[in-house]
Amino acid sequence: MAKFETDESAFNFAVEYLKQISESLKMCKYSAQAKDVDYWYDALRTVYRELSVKTNDEEDKEFEEAFKEITKMLNSDDRYEKHPEIMYYLDRLEIKCRKTLQQKGMLLPGKSDPKFAVLER
Repeated sequence: MAKFETDESAFNFAVEYLKQISESLKMCKYSAQAKDVDYWYDALRTVYRELSVKTNDEEDKEFEEAFKEITKMLNSDDRYEKHPEIMYYLDRLEIKCRKTLQQKGMLLPGKSDPKFAVLER
């Protein structure tokens, strides 16, 4: 039997990975609806970690700066007065995550996807 020698995985983890991203985005949605800023923040960190395999250094820096700003607000003494502002920043960051996921081809299929083959006839 031939030995499998390569840096690539013998299995494609893409579908499972995209399911994990989907689950994390659902948690963002639920925590936003519940106005639970702590859980929303944690869910967004998870989305970002999953997205980070596709981001470059400049994008990473932008995301980390946004998370730092939100962390400061969450840890401030007047966090309850800042709740609407925190909600706004979390919302903007989630939108940024979703747009980046789409730009990186990790969210919705592109028109070159085989699912759209009928449209290209």
